Amino acid sequence: MHNSKIFKQLKFYKSYNIPIFITLFLSSVFTNSSLFLFISSLKQFDKNSNMSLIFIILFGLLLLISISMTTLIISINFNVREKDLINRRLIGLSFKNLFKNLLHEQLIIMVPSFILGFCFSIVLNKLLIANLIQKSILQQDFLINYSFLNIILVLLISFVTLFAIIYASTKKYQWIEESNKDNKKKTIKSQIIKIVLGFMFIISYFLLIVFNNTEVLYLFGGIFFIIGLHLLLEIMIKIITKILFRVSTSSFVFSSSIKNMQYNASLITKIILMLVNSMIFLNFSINVIGKMGVQSYEINPNTQYINGLIFLGAYLNIVFVSFTFVIIVNGFLMYLRSLEKENFILRQLGFTRKKVFVRNVLQFIIIWFLYVILAFTATVLISLIWNDKAALSNFIYWIIEIFAVLILMLLLCLSNWFFKIIKNK
Repeated sequence: MHNSKIFKQLKFYKSYNIPIFITLFLSSVFTNSSLFLFISSLKQFDKNSNMSLIFIILFGLLLLISISMTTLIISINFNVREKDLINRRLIGLSFKNLFKNLLHEQLIIMVPSFILGFCFSIVLNKLLIANLIQKSILQQDFLINYSFLNIILVLLISFVTLFAIIYASTKKYQWIEESNKDNKKKTIKSQIIKIVLGFMFIISYFLLIVFNNTEVLYLFGGIFFIIGLHLLLEIMIKIITKILFRVSTSSFVFSSSIKNMQYNASLITKIILMLVNSMIFLNFSINVIGKMGVQSYEINPNTQYINGLIFLGAYLNIVFVSFTFVIIVNGFLMYLRSLEKENFILRQLGFTRKKVFVRNVLQFIIIWFLYVILAFTATVLISLIWNDKAALSNFIYWIIEIFAVLILMLLLCLSNWFFKIIKNK
């Protein structure tokens, strides 16, 4: 495909690509910033210094968050575009050309977001260092090492990471084949493998949290749970919606909503995975990193280290909120976009805007309810099993987040409804 056509494609799918640009930008800012801090701390602190540990944790978690969130948000946006990709394969476009096309498109988005993020990471580091020095967490002589070697190293690590995410996200569309029979056979085999592996990860998660009482499981146990969900959740949603559809045929609004959720099970799965993933990281930040400061003070009353842990927890929470806001807005706007065609048909059949709106809200509430159950299983359930009173005392933060998500979902649905009314007038 010629460059002019790719740029036209970028313009056509701008509502899909803008959230990807923002996510890649945030990933670039936070990853580059934390990597510079980590490299600089190695040269200015002793190997056994507690402050070095803080910057190691910061970089490791931000890298993990950036990879998981960026992968999911690209996956969601490609999911909505899947019909277009399938049509291109059906009219004879080879996978090689399709892959090159997608990769070229995403690289055009990635390069400017990466460069812009790198520049902003330098500004962010200036603000962070000034704040950390003011709070006596760092010494006055602490400086970020912007040597040529460090810049090249940071650029290389960040660029390779982002490129690998984009490459993996586009490469998966190799499964789009021209033969439906081959697709069905591959789908059955892949589903069996997913079910077996998914149950293995979920069972492993419950075994870990029941027979171990190690706080690191707030994160790594949650990762086991997320992997299991990634493999099982779409299949579970399809089974649950099939059952609910059969018992709800008396109500068209409810039954049609359930049927639509069954059709969009893949998209719903990715949205829920992002939300649960965000909750796991936030829970780890509040209940583990926050507690580290108290325990460290009891062992070694090092004010600098305690303030450093407080900074780490607060900074990670800001990162989580930033990513969560972007993924919620993008995820549910993409879901509303997937409903547009069906909503238009319902309006043509005589359904009022109010009924269509209620139908959309109903689907959002069901998705939110699934998210709450799974988020509870991946976070609060661990605290209940361990009787972790310190973690349970922070339950209010969990409540605030789940209802903040609900309010944002409903606001998106309401604003979309008003926008359609204004547009049609």
